[in-house]
Amino acid sequence: MRSGTDHAGVPAFLDTAEQQGVSPELLVPYFALMRRRLAEGSPDEDLAGVVDLLVRPRPAGPTTA
Repeated sequence: MRSGTDHAGVPAFLDTAEQQGVSPELLVPYFALMRRRLAEGSPDEDLAGVVDLLVRPRPAGPTTA
């Protein structure tokens, strides 16, 4: 079993992808983000909440006096 992919259905999903010739390279990090969002937020959130994890705060610009 892949590290960090032991939640319901994820191993089966990844195995099916591999059987169909689809690389799991993008799927594994996506599932990691989904797990992180569930841990930090509500289980009732939709998948759009995962995008919030990708948004980085903008550095503060120079202030004018």
